[in-house]
Amino acid sequence: MTEKIHIVYSEKHRLHRDPAEIHAENPWRVENIVSELKSSDLWSLVDLIETPSPDYNTVLLAHSVEYVEWLKRECNKGFHYIDADTYVNEYTCDLAASFATASRQAALSALRHGGVWIILARPGGHHAGRNGRAMSAPTLGFCIFDYTSIAALSVLNYEAIPLALDFDAHHGNGSQEILWSEPRVIHVDIHQWRIYPGTGWVTDIGGQGAEGTKINIPLYRGSGDPEFAWTLNYVVKRVVDIVKPNILVVFAGFDAHVDDPLSGLEATEHTYTLYGSYLRELLETNIIQGVIIILGGGYSRGLISGFKSLVEGLLGLKKPVVIEPRSPGEHVENTLPLILKKLIENLENMKSKSF
Repeated sequence: MTEKIHIVYSEKHRLHRDPAEIHAENPWRVENIVSELKSSDLWSLVDLIETPSPDYNTVLLAHSVEYVEWLKRECNKGFHYIDADTYVNEYTCDLAASFATASRQAALSALRHGGVWIILARPGGHHAGRNGRAMSAPTLGFCIFDYTSIAALSVLNYEAIPLALDFDAHHGNGSQEILWSEPRVIHVDIHQWRIYPGTGWVTDIGGQGAEGTKINIPLYRGSGDPEFAWTLNYVVKRVVDIVKPNILVVFAGFDAHVDDPLSGLEATEHTYTLYGSYLRELLETNIIQGVIIILGGGYSRGLISGFKSLVEGLLGLKKPVVIEPRSPGEHVENTLPLILKKLIENLENMKSKSF
């Protein structure tokens, strides 16, 4: 793959910040990524794109009017915490809405023209549900709007089949809630079990009429490269073979890295190279038309090295090492065949209704 990758970035993201500079979700996360890219050979392969103006109609694809209006009022109050984890200021709403708009535009461009789009989004996204806190989570978990759902839902009117893949260490409870009853969006979420937000068990497979289209792979503490390799080989690849998606939306968190202070997973750069190389394979063989990668978590040096490894694998500049797959456990192995069976049944039902 020799084409440039499109990276959506705005210096305005720096305006969403904790004045005390003690919050884990801070501007330096993105700034360090950009600095790392600029100092490497990767920068010559980057097409840097400014975020568009915020379009709140786009935000309403995933969120209720009441939630959006409440957030606007909170942001107008200036800097403060809206819950124990999540802060806003006068810039937060428009900034998050501009990244939501960028996610929609990137999804449509990837569908029409192909290629790779990376959204360096701040604040975070996948914990925000339709009305805010999702699935009984105690907080919004640093998040404001759910970019993953917005990107996936944006292409449905174009008869596309989107696959959303989330490998952030924390379960994407907001994305799951929003997409729960939507059978046309397949959502695979790989995360650590029993950390915030405490959701995403393997038996959570989708609402009525969408069973099997939501696939959760909860990993136990200490899981690392072998479990991520197993999940790629026996879950993600099988789902792609079954679904044959047009487009892939990736919520790329790097907090599963062994150095990250907010999880107990032990992935290394090898996992991210492996996943990037798989995305490259899908694009080169025209299995999918395009990829949208949305920045998720990552609160250590692993964010920088993991992100760079993902991009290097995606561009073919770094070859993955051989990782011996290791099952995440019987809870996944025993349930997965039933989930995939439900997935196939729902896909067949949708096909029959389209004729």
